[in-house]
Amino acid sequence: MKVYRSLADINIDFETSVALGNFDGVHIGHQKILKSAVKLAAKLGVRPACFTFSNHPRELFGKTGGGVLFIANDDEKLQLFEDAGIEVVFDVPFDEVTMNMLPEVFIKDILCDKLKAKGVSCGFNYRFGTRASGDDNLLLELGSIYGYETSIIPPVKVGSEIVSSTAIRKYIEAGDITKANEYLGRPFTINGTVIHGNHIGSKIGFPTANIELSSTKISPMNGVYFTRTSVGLSTFNSVSNVGNKPTIGDYNKSIETHIFGVNEELYGREIKIEFLRLHRPEVKFKSIELLTEHIADDVESARRFHGVKAL
Repeated sequence: MKVYRSLADINIDFETSVALGNFDGVHIGHQKILKSAVKLAAKLGVRPACFTFSNHPRELFGKTGGGVLFIANDDEKLQLFEDAGIEVVFDVPFDEVTMNMLPEVFIKDILCDKLKAKGVSCGFNYRFGTRASGDDNLLLELGSIYGYETSIIPPVKVGSEIVSSTAIRKYIEAGDITKANEYLGRPFTINGTVIHGNHIGSKIGFPTANIELSSTKISPMNGVYFTRTSVGLSTFNSVSNVGNKPTIGDYNKSIETHIFGVNEELYGREIKIEFLRLHRPEVKFKSIELLTEHIADDVESARRFHGVKAL
């Protein structure tokens, strides 16, 4: 899959069917847009592509106190695009130029001239151009003039709620991983390199693989979660604690994962943790002994959840 990182780098000699969107999380609504672009590409005999931004537009609009925390990092996002059948990704910065571009100019100069779009797919609420004044109606209207076919994807709902990245962030932060995963269409994941911890888990019989949290990706509410952990090409059942270890001190938020069936040292190895369900919120216990008892209960509950027999 070819990835272009700036508008200046784009100089293609082939026509495309382009999926448009921010695609934060690549949830089940986004997946329908991507599938539409792939389907249109096959119909039109062009290459399926995706046009997105490497940063969140809200950062430039100043609507948040800091950077927006992403649901999926860049590598995850690109892999999900490739899994959906996308062959070319235009992953460019959202800057003053794109923010202030007239919608008609975006369609002619970017979509038609640079991306050579013969097919365009987007969600019902896609906005572009200065003051977000461009919308799906304008894309449809100008399609007949510039010669591209347009597919507008209606809202995707779970129950009565429209699936959105905002809703998914809300569920992740509240620890409702089951709901977040339903909206994502897959487990929410966090990747990281295993680092040295305080070795308390090993001392009490439950060794853990510890990873730091990214400053750019959202993390779940502090608590104990039933998880699956991938190490290299192998995936194992696991139980993970997300939090600050309040019983033993004042630590930065991190993830400690007890992996069933793994006894080797994992320091320096990259692991991927899939969050499946919240077991309980993080608690500050009165003693290490009480903490140890609850960890043993957490591990046993995780065994039952995963169907893992005790050794």
